[in-house]
Amino acid sequence: MSQDYLARIAVLEDALRQKDSQLSLVAETESFLRSSLARAEESVSP
Repeated sequence: MSQDYLARIAVLEDALRQKDSQLSLVAETESFLRSSLARAEESVSP
């Protein structure tokens, strides 16, 4: 029984790491898009 819990915890830890990695990528993408938009707006403004 204990082994089942340990295996399940390991699976959940891996899934959590993957989600954390995905969220980091989303945050980096959002930051990149915001800065790109700001640069584009600056180049369009007189």
